[in-house]
Amino acid sequence: MENNTNSVMENSPKLVLDFQNILKTISHAISTMVPDRALNFLVETALKLFDCKGALLLTPHDKLKEMVPLIENLPSDRDKNLWENVFPSSCYQVCNKIFLEGHTFSFDPEGIKELKPEFSTEIGNALALPVILSGKAIGLLFIFRSPDSQPFSPETQSFLELLAPFMGPMMENVLLHNEMIHKNSRLSALYEISQRTESLVDLRDVYISLEEVIRSFINFDALGLYLLDHDNQTLEIRNHKSVSPFPPKVKLGDPPLGQAAKEKKPYLTFTDKYKSVLILPMEVSGALIGVVAIGSQKSYAYRDEDIIGLRIITTQLASIDVLFKDLLKLRGFTQHILQSMTTGVLIFDNNGKVNFSNQVFSQILGNKLLEGISIDKDGEIFPETLKKMILEVLESKLAIENEKIKITEDSGFKILEVNAFPFRDESGVMLGTAFFTKDITQIVRLEEQLKRADRLSALGVLAAGIAHEIRNPLTGIKMIVQLLNSEIGTGDPKHEPLKIIQNEIERLERIIVNLLDFAKPSKPQAFEFSLRDILNGCLMLLQNQMSKMRIHLQTDYPDEIPILIGDSNQLKQVFLNILTNAIHASHPGGIIAIKVETSSNCVITSIRDSGIGIKSELLRAIFDPFVTTKEDGTGLGLSVALRIVEEHSGRIEVESAPAQGSTFSVFLPLNTKEN
Repeated sequence: MENNTNSVMENSPKLVLDFQNILKTISHAISTMVPDRALNFLVETALKLFDCKGALLLTPHDKLKEMVPLIENLPSDRDKNLWENVFPSSCYQVCNKIFLEGHTFSFDPEGIKELKPEFSTEIGNALALPVILSGKAIGLLFIFRSPDSQPFSPETQSFLELLAPFMGPMMENVLLHNEMIHKNSRLSALYEISQRTESLVDLRDVYISLEEVIRSFINFDALGLYLLDHDNQTLEIRNHKSVSPFPPKVKLGDPPLGQAAKEKKPYLTFTDKYKSVLILPMEVSGALIGVVAIGSQKSYAYRDEDIIGLRIITTQLASIDVLFKDLLKLRGFTQHILQSMTTGVLIFDNNGKVNFSNQVFSQILGNKLLEGISIDKDGEIFPETLKKMILEVLESKLAIENEKIKITEDSGFKILEVNAFPFRDESGVMLGTAFFTKDITQIVRLEEQLKRADRLSALGVLAAGIAHEIRNPLTGIKMIVQLLNSEIGTGDPKHEPLKIIQNEIERLERIIVNLLDFAKPSKPQAFEFSLRDILNGCLMLLQNQMSKMRIHLQTDYPDEIPILIGDSNQLKQVFLNILTNAIHASHPGGIIAIKVETSSNCVITSIRDSGIGIKSELLRAIFDPFVTTKEDGTGLGLSVALRIVEEHSGRIEVESAPAQGSTFSVFLPLNTKEN
């Protein structure tokens, strides 16, 4: 290693200068990146340093008996077929020798041309370097340049030989990681395997093929294949045609077919039409599967040796039948598990096509049918944020855990928690990618409510103490100001300042009342009330303010609004606060729209304005106490409003953007009663 390093340093001034930095960067990559990303980084580093066109990091596949790509860094789709078209058949012996002997092998353009003439214009000089770990080759780095480029210098080859050992531990980590993911994804893999097996051979094709197999073994004029029905008491024919010499169904024990099945013994008999009829039971591990009956118009058509050969064939057929039934049962069992999960499950194959989607995932996306669609062609079915995540995972083939995304719908928004992982077989070959998604919107809302409740509780205690301490001296000040006012006439120049002081004292008293309301809210009463009356009452109180601002009011109420149960006075305060804020946020001549909708379990009142909107950094904090955008605001209005609505088992949602206005939606449940 020391000699190779010195050689590089002596012959390449650029590498001498950069060598320490490159090693530091590589060491940092190994220590901070996950193994597969670190491997990609090393391959990309080699390509950039030595002006190479592409590279493949290969690993031996025990079952395929050939090298398969673990990392591909190829310049175009055209080159993605390069490895499978050139090397497995033409160069496996060479690669095997490189792999076993652990020596670097150099390909020149003429060598590539001999391997595959049509690729002589695709790649030029190439190197194949073994990746060594603990003295044993575990992989192969194949790196190549353009056809018109210079050959690899000895210094470049030496540096690449220095770089290759860094890949060994990471390759082992990647393979171990793949094996771990494979173990964790057995459920999805079982479903995929069972689904593929089901499509490989249709049982009906097996039954049809049976006739050809038996005909190649022995002559007959009629054949009937019977399988035991689910009741285990009836034999049902499976190769039944429009005209058949055999009955479609036979009871177990009825001679001669049912009797042969029940006794599990071959029978030789005859009928009016067929002078020779051979009936053979089909068994697997002593269990009856069915019977095969063949008939011939010739007398004595079948002999003992024919029975032995046919029994071998029927036993094989019975084993296939059991295998397929077990696979179908396994597929059904796996599918039932995936369908029964409370988490949404979505499985893609390697081409981005949906192989499976359970009902929960379909419900998350609005009961859409997803199986069989392609993320590339039918991607509009998915919300944009979810589609982007799916494409990133499918492209990178990297797992993600507990990733939270927000998707917007017509009725609001959802927050999803997504886990995704590519699943592979035991050799690391990709089988597909599974996504597990959970709707955590309510959980997030509850967490925010709990955090807000903790803050409100602490602030409430503080507010009550402050209000109490301020109220006592403020009362004394107010009495002195009133006394002075009574002694000073209206013409006195001191009268106006005293009036200002008195107004400010009254404003402080209102703030104290709000603080006490916030600190020790009164419990809501439970009476029936009309939401329409509450909204109309609020609009009547605010009519003058809206007239001064020339605000256009739009209302959209359904013909029938359900009667609700709660505290009408407290809820009136909620809508007054929201409507007042909407007026203050509006421009002269703006619009305020009120819309009431009824769902299966709640009444939704949406108040939309065309005003200045709320900045994104303030949007999450607008319900916190003392947060306000108004110069003379206390920041308690929305906090009190949210508390009142939550005490009525409801919620408030906000959508807003700067210069686009805001929409406050109040959700009040139907038939809310005081606990």
